[in-house]
Amino acid sequence: MNGESTGSITQRATRFLREVWIELQKVAWPSWDELKGSTAVVIIAVILISIFIGIVDFGLLRLVRIVLG
Repeated sequence: MNGESTGSITQRATRFLREVWIELQKVAWPSWDELKGSTAVVIIAVILISIFIGIVDFGLLRLVRIVLG
């Protein structure tokens, strides 16, 4: 085994959570305005893609009904 897996499960969990906290402090979190803008872009993209998939689905349904009579 390597040296990373030494210690009890409690010690390893504590070390892991400490390292997670340190990494979270390094993250460049978006501002409130950036977050709102990104959320709006995602919602609009989901709506547009849903409409496109709905149109394609409807068209394929009509095509299958024509082919199968």
